[in-house]
Amino acid sequence: MSFRQSFRQIQAAIATLGHNALDRVALALSSVLAVAAAALILSGDHAITRVQEFSWEARAVGAENTAFLMTFNRPMNPESVTTNLRITPPLPGKVSWSGRRMVYTLTAPIPYGETFAVSIDQARDRLSDAAEPARFEPFVGQFHSRDRAFAYIGVEGEEAGRLVLVNFSQDGKKTLLTPSDQRVLDFQPYPLGDRILFSAIPTADLTTGNFNPVLYSVATGLAPTPPDDFSRAVLPTSRQPDVAGVLTPILPSDDYQNLAFDLSANGRTIVVQRVSRTDPADFGPWVLTEGEDPIPLETEPGGEFLIAPDSQTLLMLQGQGTAVIPLEAVAGEDQREPLDFLPEYGRVFDVTSNGTTAAMVDFNQNNPERRFTESLMLVTNQGEETELLNVSGSINGAQFDTSNQLLFVLASQVLPGENYVEQASLLAVRLADREIEPLVTFSPQAQVSFSVAPDGLAILISTTNEGAIADATTADPIWLLPLYTTAEERLNARPVALSPEPLPYRGLQPTWLP
Repeated sequence: MSFRQSFRQIQAAIATLGHNALDRVALALSSVLAVAAAALILSGDHAITRVQEFSWEARAVGAENTAFLMTFNRPMNPESVTTNLRITPPLPGKVSWSGRRMVYTLTAPIPYGETFAVSIDQARDRLSDAAEPARFEPFVGQFHSRDRAFAYIGVEGEEAGRLVLVNFSQDGKKTLLTPSDQRVLDFQPYPLGDRILFSAIPTADLTTGNFNPVLYSVATGLAPTPPDDFSRAVLPTSRQPDVAGVLTPILPSDDYQNLAFDLSANGRTIVVQRVSRTDPADFGPWVLTEGEDPIPLETEPGGEFLIAPDSQTLLMLQGQGTAVIPLEAVAGEDQREPLDFLPEYGRVFDVTSNGTTAAMVDFNQNNPERRFTESLMLVTNQGEETELLNVSGSINGAQFDTSNQLLFVLASQVLPGENYVEQASLLAVRLADREIEPLVTFSPQAQVSFSVAPDGLAILISTTNEGAIADATTADPIWLLPLYTTAEERLNARPVALSPEPLPYRGLQPTWLP
């Protein structure tokens, strides 16, 4: 007898029995339902096994996205999944599991400007019979990495003083982002690369001597759609229009003159060094949080500064050292006391993305034997200090790669002779073993800046004097320095010395978009 027939007979019995028999009928009905439920459980769920969710589907993935999540509709046989998982082009990584979820963690930052396919042709759930054909719905997903693009300040023709965007993913397309009546002084991309924060003065002020920098943001025309975990962390509350060149005023220069600035890693906080137009003693950093009015950071006066990766603290040169200052005010305190003070270090170049290690400079003022040298130091949040490099000239820049395995350093030595002449070199330091690899040596007295690509595959270099790099025939050229020749070199974080490639652009401060 089927379950449906039994149920109909019970309904008929209820109609004919009296009220006193209802308890017996209910008991009988419960028994039938229990038997039917048990039969359903024992017979098993024959629904096909499949991927329920792929966290990077149709998303624009950046270097800060280190792992994707794949959720199945039932617990899986891990080996059957990993054996049949295909990523094209390949992305080396490691697999881990938590219940029905598989996490694939990349072992190197994702290369920019590419489209990837992820597929699983077949797999088994954990309870399936190995002797029977697998009942799995083949899966194919697709995502892409962000565009490979950079910006620079133009120096000639219609580009002079303007922000210029170059997009290698669009055949090197070049876009002028800022108007011709502005002269850009400095800039910094927002975390998604959809906007750039910059300071500028009117072109007319170049001849009048006025210096009134205003902070703006400008849309790049790029509109990446990152995975949800990242987008929730950094997307602004009001999105900038995605049309390239749309300007938004951020901070005027009416009562205070805007000087140096830094943008937080989450794109929501700006720190600006400002000085009053009426009282030069009124000088110091201001904090501008998205959606709020700017407020002065009540702390001791200082010099160079850098917002830490946590977007909540500021590293600022104060006196004979570097102070770590909270950006959020403490209730009941007018002045924000430093959380820490590092008396030996007078400059901070960069901090690892996980916030554990900083690249700092020791000017060796307390060491008579090294009084006229500079040392590059690694300083951890546990108080460990390690000297990486000591030079007779200057340490002019340092930047960690996204994987935190390498530190790229621009440093100079003083050449022998009667005149004081420095010669700069670009170096790569492997943090695991402190091994130093010289990459490029520049001509004496060359002024150089560099920017490490977010995927860690190349470096942009700009120089301000002719012949700074061999074969350079003009000043202010932009060069592309590849860092690897094989995938093995990249996975092992071993960059090699290669020849820089000249790009058909001239400008200052070339900077990769994140």
